[in-house]
Amino acid sequence: MYGPGLLRPVAPALDAALRNWSRNAVGQGLGETADQVLATVRDVARSAERRPFAVGKYTVDGHTVPYLYFAHLYVDRPASQAEFVATVRTLRDAAAGLPVTPSKTLSALLDGLTTGSGDANDRAGTPIICADRAASRDPMSYYRDIQAHRTAEPLFGPLARNITPCAFWPVTPAEPATRIHNTAPALLLGSTGDSATPYAGQLAMHRALGGSRLVTMEGAYRHSVFLKGDRCVDTAVRDYLLGGELPADRTCR
Repeated sequence: MYGPGLLRPVAPALDAALRNWSRNAVGQGLGETADQVLATVRDVARSAERRPFAVGKYTVDGHTVPYLYFAHLYVDRPASQAEFVATVRTLRDAAAGLPVTPSKTLSALLDGLTTGSGDANDRAGTPIICADRAASRDPMSYYRDIQAHRTAEPLFGPLARNITPCAFWPVTPAEPATRIHNTAPALLLGSTGDSATPYAGQLAMHRALGGSRLVTMEGAYRHSVFLKGDRCVDTAVRDYLLGGELPADRTCR
């Protein structure tokens, strides 16, 4: 569902992407097993909740850490995985009271969170989302939602379910939300491990667009799949764009 509740379903998908990443991070200074890596990641988050710590000129707290994790899990590529390892190492050392210098990637993320600039800021997305449908203006409704899912979603639930600018938006949506149901011959691309738009939502869109076809990258933990080196996906898109050929639903591995 688009609108202010856009991120509410993503916590389980983020947890799955985190588990996948932890297997690749074994032996890189965060733990000798995937469970040990996950324990390090979660210990950093709990430390930030108990007491904010310094990362260079920035102060990192319990609200910041889950977002930093999310930003790295948004894409699935070797460089991003390595950057995530470096980020967790830096945060772990900072939480232990050691002086640290953030990497260029981590500095850019923290700049975005603290100043509203950089990749963390979405000037166009916020008004579009807030205009799409009405949001609760009661801060306690968000807190109750977080608490109701705290056990199942301890790390990413507060991020996904937290209050947004839509709760304070100065105008209300001008019209009801549009319900999509047509037979347009659209080609949809997806991945089963997408941590930003979970697979269940991709299937819902496929059902709403009755004439669509869905090409799914199985086992990929990333948000985009086109031009990422998979011939199965790229061929389907090329044939559709150049020749108008709509493929059958297919799963790429």
